[in-house]
Amino acid sequence: MSGKKKFFTDHTKSSAAVVSLGIHAVFILVALSFVAVTVIKKDDQRFEAKSVIRPRTQLKKLQVPVKIKRPKRPPKLRQRIVVKPMVNRNIPEIKMPEISGIKSGLGSAGSSGLGGAGSLGFSMPEFELFGIKSRGEKVYLILDSSAEMMYDELGGIQAYAIIKNKLVQIVEKLGSTTIFNVCVFDKSGQTFFLFPSMAPATEENAAKVKAWLDPLNAIKTGMGARDYGSKTLGPGGVKVEDDLRIGQFLNSTRDPGWWHKPAMLSMSQKADTIFLLTNRWPGMGYSPNLDKDVGREEWEQSPAGKKWEECYRKGLKMLDEENKKRAARGDPPKVLRREAWAINQAYFPNVKGPPRPEWVSYTPEDFHKAFLELRAGSKSSGMTAMPVKSGVSRRKKNGQYSFNVIHFVKKGEKEDAWSTAQFEELTKRCNGEYQTIAGLEAILRHAEPPEQ
Repeated sequence: MSGKKKFFTDHTKSSAAVVSLGIHAVFILVALSFVAVTVIKKDDQRFEAKSVIRPRTQLKKLQVPVKIKRPKRPPKLRQRIVVKPMVNRNIPEIKMPEISGIKSGLGSAGSSGLGGAGSLGFSMPEFELFGIKSRGEKVYLILDSSAEMMYDELGGIQAYAIIKNKLVQIVEKLGSTTIFNVCVFDKSGQTFFLFPSMAPATEENAAKVKAWLDPLNAIKTGMGARDYGSKTLGPGGVKVEDDLRIGQFLNSTRDPGWWHKPAMLSMSQKADTIFLLTNRWPGMGYSPNLDKDVGREEWEQSPAGKKWEECYRKGLKMLDEENKKRAARGDPPKVLRREAWAINQAYFPNVKGPPRPEWVSYTPEDFHKAFLELRAGSKSSGMTAMPVKSGVSRRKKNGQYSFNVIHFVKKGEKEDAWSTAQFEELTKRCNGEYQTIAGLEAILRHAEPPEQ
């Protein structure tokens, strides 16, 4: 025992160190055996308003009532107006005169009340003509009667009869507040209108339109190959002899022909809705060279000129033979203008034609300016010349007009791009609509009433 005590006595410091290390080791083991995890859970923040009780002061009633006196404004002196009543006033009975008896035509009816019926609350009738919907108080219909309108590729004479019937139906549907006129022209410039001036759309006048148009280019027994044109119109009608050239058209020494005169006539009568039914934009213009036939005689003696003449004579014989066969079958004749250009283009399209002189064509802008000038200078009514687009969705105002074109083209042939471009520009300038109809089937489709 003494030996062990002596050992610890001698090694006191060493023993204390060993004990201290053991204790620390125990603490480390205990500390490592525990894992401290702190979970922090956040609660949703909610703001609650605390009601604050504030002292309220009770209002005390006034012991002495207070009366507030408002100052009165002095009355304004007004002048007293005394009216003596009219007693036993005799009012004369007013009778409206017959419309057909108006002097200088019904084109002046707009200023007297009939043509401007839309401004008095009357609704303008709506109608559709070959795909173009429109309405108007003063309707003007222009129909081409030239041979080109009855070519087989356009539907022939049968198609032309459908076109005429459609115009008659349109007139029959116009309201009693509408005035109208119908104009027929041919290539030579011969122009006829049914009424001297615009007439009311009555049943009687609609019957006159039918009687006037029925014989025009109509199929009949024993019909000859030349029985067409304005000469076949029915009874009535007036031929236009006036020179209606104006503006750029005065550069020509004669009337341009075709539909120039009918279009100008519609403007002079102040129509607000114009429809032109034709087959092309013709070469209306003039030659700046007075000797436009210079060199023609020399060309006719050349091989090309002789070939041209030979083809023309052969083409005439071919046309006559074809019409004999049609007559034997009871069919209408083939309508073709008996001119070199028309015959050779139909039967010999590849033959070279004669040289053409220098030519200046009238443009849509020339027509538009002439339209405005005519409407401004015409005395048929008090309207101003301001174009407006046609169509049901476009409302006309007094003094506005639309020029619409229905272009009948050959079925299955290349589009006449030049005519199309000219018509599109003209209708755009005059705020109208442009429609092309190709062949008999298309004419029938547009002429038939829509299914209910």
